[in-house]
Amino acid sequence: MKKTTIAAVGGLIIVVAIIAFRWRAAPSPVGLPDHVLGARGLALRTGPGPGEVLGGGAPDVSAAAPAAAVPLSPDKWERIAKIRRDYDEIRVKMSADYAAVGDKFPGGLSAFLKQLALLEREMHADFARDLTPRELEDYELHQSTTGQTLQRRLAGAGVTDEQQRAVYRLQREFDDRFSLVFDLSPPALWERMKVQDVLRQKIRSELSDAAYAAWLNADDPSFGAMRGFAAEKGLPPAAGDELWRIKNDWTLRKLEIAAQQGLSPEQRKAMQAAWVGQIRSRVAVLVGADALAPGVEALAWLPVAQ
Repeated sequence: MKKTTIAAVGGLIIVVAIIAFRWRAAPSPVGLPDHVLGARGLALRTGPGPGEVLGGGAPDVSAAAPAAAVPLSPDKWERIAKIRRDYDEIRVKMSADYAAVGDKFPGGLSAFLKQLALLEREMHADFARDLTPRELEDYELHQSTTGQTLQRRLAGAGVTDEQQRAVYRLQREFDDRFSLVFDLSPPALWERMKVQDVLRQKIRSELSDAAYAAWLNADDPSFGAMRGFAAEKGLPPAAGDELWRIKNDWTLRKLEIAAQQGLSPEQRKAMQAAWVGQIRSRVAVLVGADALAPGVEALAWLPVAQ
């Protein structure tokens, strides 16, 4: 696989990581060094003493109220609001520290992102200490990036509350696994995409055809482009679905070839050329050989014959 392709995939993961590190759930807290959290962070980790109010100042329950109601008592809303504010202060300080040194930050961007992800795990652990498992899920389903993104993707798709929760749990499990992984080597990228493929299959089993199509197109807009192209060719939606699967297979196998150890450059090149031929043949059989011509926007991903 070309280095530019690896860089493109890796760059996408870094961008997604920067956006998605907020509000990730984790099964257990992972401690940040005390010098990173500072006094305020240590107070968050250990909790306030009897009669103390975390973060100081008057309660501001309204600031934490979500767009969709989550059934929490005023006391719990107050506690969650203060946890959020205090962690935001830590996050702002960490971001300022990183911005001040830039490339000289120890460990670089990956180390900084890991610190942010660890901070989110600490915050989740504090939430879990004060909320029941159901309350925590309700809260993060409405307040976390994962939960809000999911609700947007499934808006109007006619899913039940339990279906939405099932998909949220699956996505959260994936996020938990990779929230601290910033390895851009071919083996790591291949592993990530394999797990992502399994995730999509599990989500498919939870949703109706229409709801899954809405979710998948929001996750990967090329899915809708494939269906649109199939419709232009007078083919059923299933043909567009298969075309998207071919595209996914292309990427997975390309990463697998790049990840294999012990291959000579000639062997790797031969395997890549053979895989290009197979992919182009599958597309031609499905939608016609004319689709292999350059300029078909929906098939811009299609590799050139070698």
